Amino acid sequence: MPNFTRLIHPHARLWIVTTIVFGLLFVLKTPVQEVIMPPHGRLVAYYQNDYQRYAIDQLAKQDKLEQYPCLYELWTKESNWRPKAVNKSSGASGIAQLQLKTWKILKIKPTPNGYHQVDAGLLYIDRHYGKTGGVCRAYAHWLAKGWY
Repeated sequence: MPNFTRLIHPHARLWIVTTIVFGLLFVLKTPVQEVIMPPHGRLVAYYQNDYQRYAIDQLAKQDKLEQYPCLYELWTKESNWRPKAVNKSSGASGIAQLQLKTWKILKIKPTPNGYHQVDAGLLYIDRHYGKTGGVCRAYAHWLAKGWY
């Protein structure tokens, strides 16, 4: 029997697994820590590059790692996690695709440094969408409007 899971895009597989896990949590009404925390106490998250790994670390420090699938999808759609990405129509740049006025509001100079872009993007999301659940709210807004 062929392995059809290889035909599913990696991002879709991530969402499928996330949906199944959260669905089980809802049905079982078991705290998240008991279901998805491995014995050594660390969550497992999917990443393909150093900027994603850095974002995982930053979310983990803020106890928001469960929001990583939303951030992964959001910034994959915005810039494909490329620090040099530029939107020609809006002028938004970097991994988080922040506009020049947003950089100014955050009081941070635009930078080609991808790690600083991740920090600025997370700060923007916290301020604009809230610290609790803000990343997934930002992604939901992106899904509804095409921007966040």
